[in-house]
Amino acid sequence: MTLTHRSAVWIALAFGAGCGSGSITEIFACYSIDPSLVSEDTIVRMCVRDEEGQVVQGCGDARLSLANTGITASQGFVRDDAERLLFELEGEVSISGRVISFSQLVDVPFVEGEIIDVSLRLDRVCADRICDLGSTCVAGSCEAIDVGTRCLTPHGLAPLPECTDPRLVTPCNAPPAD
Repeated sequence: MTLTHRSAVWIALAFGAGCGSGSITEIFACYSIDPSLVSEDTIVRMCVRDEEGQVVQGCGDARLSLANTGITASQGFVRDDAERLLFELEGEVSISGRVISFSQLVDVPFVEGEIIDVSLRLDRVCADRICDLGSTCVAGSCEAIDVGTRCLTPHGLAPLPECTDPRLVTPCNAPPAD
């Protein structure tokens, strides 16, 4: 999302919030890649689905430029009768002449009146890492895809000390909450 597009989204959100309860409910997602995986032939795609499995964003052949630039991509999702979103960041990289597939997932509930940051990252330490169904590789370890609200960190606040999942506690460069 470009700065101009992000500004337009936030203006629309501010206008919409003035017409209703004044309480923005949003998930702001950032997508990044290990710098050692950035190359001309790296492919990164993003897929976002709602709780019923319907496509909200991506899920096609569109590629994210972060595969070739390493620059973090981000976007916000405002709740529209959705309870949660499933984010999947997937990639294909060539390492030592073989193509390796990566993915990272997180299933995140919306939190009423909050902007929640979610960060997905493709890491080299997850190469060839196979996790059980319902889990995904995060910084080399298998973590649950489905997360509750306890460790979700509202934008601008510090995470709880016991919450360490980088998908949930790494802040995005989202505009500050009002």
